Amino acid sequence: MKQKKEPSPEECDQAVEGLSSIKARAEAKAKQLQDSQKGANSILKRIWAMVLGIGPALRAVASMSREDWAKKLQHWKEEFKSTLQHYWLGIKLLWADVRISLRLLLKLASGKTLSRRERQQLTRTTADIFRLVPFAVFIIVPFMEFLLPVFLKLFPNMLPSTFQDKMKEQEALKKRLNARIEYAKFLQETVKEMAKEVQSSRSGDIKKTAEDLDEFMNKVRTGAHVSNEDILGFAKLFNDELTLDNISRPRLMTMCKYMGISPYGTDAYLRYMLRKRLQKIKDDDKMIQAEGIESLSEEELRQACRERGLLGLLSVDEMRKQLQDWLDLSLNYSVPSSLLILSRAFTVSGKVKPEEAVQATLLSLPDEVVDTVGVTALPSEDSVSERRRKLEFLEMQEELIKEEEEKEEEEQARLKESVSGQKDVALEEMVKATTKEAEERERAKTLDKREQLYQLSRALAVLASASSVRREREEFLRLVNKEIELYKNMVEKEGTDGEEAARKAYKAAREESDHAAERAAGHEVSSALINRVDAMLQKLEKEIDDVDAKIGNRWQLLDRDYDGIVTPEEVAAAAKYLKDTSDEAGIQELIEKLSKDREGKILVEDIIKLANEEEETENAEGGKA
Repeated sequence: MKQKKEPSPEECDQAVEGLSSIKARAEAKAKQLQDSQKGANSILKRIWAMVLGIGPALRAVASMSREDWAKKLQHWKEEFKSTLQHYWLGIKLLWADVRISLRLLLKLASGKTLSRRERQQLTRTTADIFRLVPFAVFIIVPFMEFLLPVFLKLFPNMLPSTFQDKMKEQEALKKRLNARIEYAKFLQETVKEMAKEVQSSRSGDIKKTAEDLDEFMNKVRTGAHVSNEDILGFAKLFNDELTLDNISRPRLMTMCKYMGISPYGTDAYLRYMLRKRLQKIKDDDKMIQAEGIESLSEEELRQACRERGLLGLLSVDEMRKQLQDWLDLSLNYSVPSSLLILSRAFTVSGKVKPEEAVQATLLSLPDEVVDTVGVTALPSEDSVSERRRKLEFLEMQEELIKEEEEKEEEEQARLKESVSGQKDVALEEMVKATTKEAEERERAKTLDKREQLYQLSRALAVLASASSVRREREEFLRLVNKEIELYKNMVEKEGTDGEEAARKAYKAAREESDHAAERAAGHEVSSALINRVDAMLQKLEKEIDDVDAKIGNRWQLLDRDYDGIVTPEEVAAAAKYLKDTSDEAGIQELIEKLSKDREGKILVEDIIKLANEEEETENAEGGKA
């Protein structure tokens, strides 16, 4: 039986070569654009313009009246005050960033998992530190990379052991490798966070600011007239990730019901399921638009409407009209699918226009969502306002993190009580459990079993792989492909249109003198960080090969004949090599969950597939996805 191919060293080599090639093209394109800008704004031209401007400037100063001087002095006074505010808020922001980053790093070092919001907060504060102190990239990043093995010694719980002590030395090699991969992943996320600000400042046509968003939302809240162009223009900023992360549980459950997803589970799990479904719908939208709505049969049309929360009990023509409106807003106007799903609550009667439904949805969103868009997706009119907004946003996120932690602690306490209450049989006989208590106990059992299943399946996937670094190679390829996508986006903008857009953006940046120097510095820091990530990936490829050579196939305790099938007895025997071996019942439950052939044997591919599915869910709930 053919087993799914594991990533090979050759694939990693090809991926790195592809990264080097696309990076060279992107750098050549950037140099070409830079040269064209230098040609238009050469140093000699600027010096000559300054010389020519000396005479008129002196004449203007000589002709200034007492009132003109008074206005000029007032202007200088305001400028001086604004500069002081700029640096004072910068110091406060830097202190807040350092304080929050250290708290989250210490939590990670103690072996705890960061929530999705905490991970985003850590990425955001790190990006801020690099913006505020640009040379930190050249000091902190290599220093942290060098000290990773030391941190693993000081904080062994950062990456807990999975296997027995006889594998300790080999597992230590994998731990160091995984720590470097996680570090590269985190830096890649930081680059993405920094790129948002650079992109928002580089558009020569779109000049929306955070203050414009405030004004728009005030109009919506007071019932003032807003144009469809403004509604759709601002709606596209409320992306799926941001909206799902900040809406309440009742809203999440409503979205699940509209989309045919079971509304049970933790908030993090519901968000994960919604993200997966929304991505599937986005891909489906592109296919339907390419093939045409007319190509769908009545049943396919009805199913497509149901998946999008649209009314599926209408005539074919009405359903086509609804789906066409959805595709128009989703693809042509880039309105996020999450907003369109939430807007279904306002279009149940079918009499409300799609734009009006989107406006009503924006009005119903909590302040946290609007504030997050204002800080993460739009620049402010000046640096003082921007830094003040960031400070307020960080404080708001810290409050939300604190609330989440308190809720989680209460939840854990309730689950412990329900589990301990279950063990007391005499008390259980005396006091009849309520429906809620029974649900709590059942949920505690489910969570424990799921965690156990995840640990078992992931460890067994390692023991069933021909290479001990299969998972690390997969993660490495994902990181390299993300870098390639980043450079592709830069290269694909070449040509007349791309160059014209770049020139407009450059001109806009030159005109906004208040932000120009800061944005330019931010872009340089971002570029330096990208180069550092690329260098880390080059080293990682060699380190993966070294670890693979040292361990070899000594960890392959399952499927040593490479036929892709193992017996339940072999799986049970391999499970004994795990450090915290679960009871026989847990191992048997895992074996029963795996599909088997007619002879009762298990596919190795299914063990790896189950481990990947469980890891994907775990990462999404823990904030790593």
